[in-house]
Amino acid sequence: MTGGSTQEPRTSPLGMTAATAAVVVWGVSSVAVKQVEGLNGIGIACYRIWLGAAIVIAIYLATGGRITRALMRDSFLGGLTFTADLVLFFCAVQITSVANATIIGALQPVLVLFLAGPLFSERTRASEVLWGAVAIAGTAIVVFGGDGGGANSVQGDLLAVGALVAWTAYFVCTKFARQTLGAFEYLTGMAMWAAVLVVPLPLIVQGSLGSTDAEGWILIVYLAIVNGLLGHFLMAYAHGHVKLLTISLLTLAIPVFSAAAAALLIDEPLTGIQVVGMAIVLGALAMVSLASARRRPDLLDSDLEALEAAPHP
Repeated sequence: MTGGSTQEPRTSPLGMTAATAAVVVWGVSSVAVKQVEGLNGIGIACYRIWLGAAIVIAIYLATGGRITRALMRDSFLGGLTFTADLVLFFCAVQITSVANATIIGALQPVLVLFLAGPLFSERTRASEVLWGAVAIAGTAIVVFGGDGGGANSVQGDLLAVGALVAWTAYFVCTKFARQTLGAFEYLTGMAMWAAVLVVPLPLIVQGSLGSTDAEGWILIVYLAIVNGLLGHFLMAYAHGHVKLLTISLLTLAIPVFSAAAAALLIDEPLTGIQVVGMAIVLGALAMVSLASARRRPDLLDSDLEALEAAPHP
């Protein structure tokens, strides 16, 4: 297992590809939470975290990884903030619309904008601020342009705000951890901490660890493997090769994919104005991605070497 670079990496094409793929995976996966019957958000989060941790640890150990004190120390805050985000978001999406829950989380770049410079000495470019503002406007259109299938809830929206804070903290903690840990190494430590930290929740909220039907268990397995293992590995890798603000801006596309998936799979139809908003978001983020790729195309070869050195599930 190779550690992350101790220097702040510049944006590179392969890192951008990994971040974009993670955003698509997370966006499409949001609707799966709402389709699990018989379990509340805490129950779904617990089963997803425990199953995901078991898979990640097994792969890590099978590929020669070692669980060290440094690994557990450097991944603790990531595990803590990840657990908080997952539980809050899963609870939110069950009582409010998928569009509302994800659009609130899409405000993350606003918080990151104020943190990237002081914490990581990242220079914010005017083009990033401009296209980021356009993307935020587009995401606002996505949620306010429809009624979420009548599923909106103030309580759910407040839970989503809590998830937003935890989600931002998770990104910052991941960025710090990737300076000393490799992508899969960090993912393993983070998953181990999450599996431990989530244990008290079912004891506090009685009835969380119930049961679901066969489809529900399949969805939980999907959340653990695709949303969890694949999505978080891709994003952890990207954090070693892409600026924090750039990654954060890309997450603005999550509501677009979530709303589209909700329209196709569950009863949360899209309106014409929401489709316009989606086009605005994707167009703005395409401009951010193109600008980033043009700045450092020479980093593709070094990225490919780093990927080859990473453990493969």
